[in-house]
Amino acid sequence: MENKIESLINKNIGNFSGNVLVSDTFFYIIFPKYQEKYIRESWKIIYRILKSYFIKPFLDISNGSITITTTKFTKDPCVILKARAFLLLISRSVPVQQAAKIFDDEISFDIIKISSFTRNKKLFLKRRKRLIGLNGSTIRAIEMATQTYMLVQGNTVSCMGTHAGIKQSRKIVEDCMKNVHPIFHIKILMTKQELSKDPTLQFVSWEKYIPFLNKKNLVFNLPYKGFLSKTKKIKKKKTLYEDKISMHEIFLKNSNNKIDNNKFEECFKQNSKFLSSRPCSY
Repeated sequence: MENKIESLINKNIGNFSGNVLVSDTFFYIIFPKYQEKYIRESWKIIYRILKSYFIKPFLDISNGSITITTTKFTKDPCVILKARAFLLLISRSVPVQQAAKIFDDEISFDIIKISSFTRNKKLFLKRRKRLIGLNGSTIRAIEMATQTYMLVQGNTVSCMGTHAGIKQSRKIVEDCMKNVHPIFHIKILMTKQELSKDPTLQFVSWEKYIPFLNKKNLVFNLPYKGFLSKTKKIKKKKTLYEDKISMHEIFLKNSNNKIDNNKFEECFKQNSKFLSSRPCSY
């Protein structure tokens, strides 16, 4: 690791052409407390990498921050932005050797915040575990499919790679937190890579080859069940016992379970007398 960093430092010092910037630029990066020990141990390497690009760093452990500024020897004005990205990745627990690759022009980075998708803590932990997979198998598969580097730390996911790869990885992470399994996106990317190898399918649509997600099985933000029960009142069907009570059959049956005509006539007469004695409403 040290040999690689020394070769990188010598290369940058040899390419110095003496261009001077008009004014100094500085950034202030805050890192979490649990990362303080790692930054202390690897501060010499971080200092040498930033010094090779003629950027002056200053570590403030009491406030938990790193300040970086350009110097009169800084030739590239965009290096300060790369240095800020380098320190942001280290603050999100990315190793120094991996974070140093951000200084390449082809590589970009993205830090995805995943805590804002769900308020329920148990649901958040379950979906984050699904993203990582058993022994990190799922996240390795995503890295292979998108050709990026990914690290899940706390409430964020750090990504490094090409611009197209980071765009794909962000979509996978966001859909995973919205209850879409990442294996579905991995299948799509794998089929696209296989189809791109075939020259006969360059000018043909790939819709019939790519798997389709059935969104009917997914349920998002359903209304409250009490609200639905108030709007739609479902009529309950009467039981056989209730029907018999309404028809007076249950009171008119004999021991042989047959309707007695004499009892039926008596019941009919009593009902007719009651209705005749009752005052009219009109």
